[in-house]
Amino acid sequence: MSNLVAGKTWLQTSQGIHVSRATATTAADQDLFSIDGGRVILLGFIGEVTTAIGAGSQDFEIDLDPDDGGTNVALSTLVAVDADATGTMYTLNSTAGGALVATLDVAYNATLAIPIVLKQGDIVLDVTGTEDGSVKWDVLYAPLDAGASLTAS
Repeated sequence: MSNLVAGKTWLQTSQGIHVSRATATTAADQDLFSIDGGRVILLGFIGEVTTAIGAGSQDFEIDLDPDDGGTNVALSTLVAVDADATGTMYTLNSTAGGALVATLDVAYNATLAIPIVLKQGDIVLDVTGTEDGSVKWDVLYAPLDAGASLTAS
């Protein structure tokens, strides 16, 4: 008798808990995900352009805005995203605070080679520019502290 584990259960036990955030505008800074109840281990991070980003001068950076009142911590450096086409994917580089990686139709480093421990706070999109477009964001995580969770903002 086989003991198969179905898709979502397999993903959670092998790669972490998946949280998806609905597609949203790229024209302003925003909270993407909220971490509550303790520390979590960020195992994967991906964004996908669902509506092309307008041409102009637009950059993205992903930060952690900690609840303890400390200053934002860069999870990536700025990457130019102006005129990025539908299907462009963004992932975190495997180096701490490395460049946000942008590729068309393929996501490299979607699961992090080196997971990141994050304190309570918000994962935020820091935007320079006001070009229209839309990106859907997804994360994989595991709670490090009992009761810790990560939810879409």
